[in-house]
Amino acid sequence: MPNWDNIRDDFPITKNYTYLANAAIAPIPTQVVEKSSKFYQDMSNHGGTLWENWIEKMEQTRDLYAKFIHANRDEVGFTHSTSEDMNIIAHMLASKGSVISNELEFPSSNLPWLNRGAHVTMVRARRGKILKEDIANAIKKKTKTIVISHVQYSTGFRQDLKDLAELTSKRGMYLVVNPTQSLGALYFNVREFDIDFMASNGHKWILSSFGVGAIYMKKEYLGDLQEFKPPFFSQLGQKHREIFDNNKIDISNTASRFELGSPHFSNILSLKSAIEYLTKIGIKEIEKRVLYLTQYLVEKLRELKVELISPVDEEKCRSAIIVFKEENAQKIVMKLEKKGIMVSARGEGIRVSPHFYNNEEDIDRLIGKLKNLI
Repeated sequence: MPNWDNIRDDFPITKNYTYLANAAIAPIPTQVVEKSSKFYQDMSNHGGTLWENWIEKMEQTRDLYAKFIHANRDEVGFTHSTSEDMNIIAHMLASKGSVISNELEFPSSNLPWLNRGAHVTMVRARRGKILKEDIANAIKKKTKTIVISHVQYSTGFRQDLKDLAELTSKRGMYLVVNPTQSLGALYFNVREFDIDFMASNGHKWILSSFGVGAIYMKKEYLGDLQEFKPPFFSQLGQKHREIFDNNKIDISNTASRFELGSPHFSNILSLKSAIEYLTKIGIKEIEKRVLYLTQYLVEKLRELKVELISPVDEEKCRSAIIVFKEENAQKIVMKLEKKGIMVSARGEGIRVSPHFYNNEEDIDRLIGKLKNLI
């Protein structure tokens, strides 16, 4: 079992704040900071002479990321954000048929589809959940894609993706998943969940940095360059990057076709270090830890008689996010911030999102201050 007290020492932020806003922006452990800093030191001292070394490390990151989400390395491409990923996916799929999404999504999941002119049906939430039966009832003859988050940012509801994939696989539909609020905190498996496309970033639970994202596309689609052609293209997306040819497009038969411009090495290497760090602890140990902390939080919130927005009665619906109802959420969040306690105003109230480095004392401090504010 991990020594959580020792692990907490990897996060200097714990000496400055009671930081319970990991669903917004997560702090970076010292190990990731050191590796990221080394890249800039190397660039300062060696310029571009380490290019081949950086390329090698980028490909090592691809291997690590693929293993982390249980994919094949050819199915993973590096981007700059979840929004970029979702725009790429919408470009490829929007014209194939109508889309089902839901009202709980962060706009980055839905706006790219609307921008492409797709007909999007929004499923309504029921008590903070998006139910499979409501999604099934929304499917029409022309429905081709379901877009959904693994965990909803505004309620913390965790979708049973494996169960949902039964709908898409039987009907020949695409399942597009945004795991931004789960990846790095909860077990995630593209193969087991039968996901067709995935869009995610690096600055939340995965403890990496801004400016890095990853797109996943199921291998069976990679060979069809007409149906799944990138919306933009550069030398980095060529099958043979080392050959400079102004007259011929030779698109990579891997997800690297979506990579654009010079590689953002510093952010990719930050992602590499973060995945190594998380893997060493173990994602299942991390999941157990965050679910324990959120259960502790729920018990304390119930003592305050607040109304929970997050669906917490079924463990399969739980995540690392707990939201409770509060009309004056923004004001209270600002008052807590002045006390060095960081949470977020989201959805219908206040969102608390502990990661594995947090502890019971962090939650107790939050609860102690909330008693005088709500």
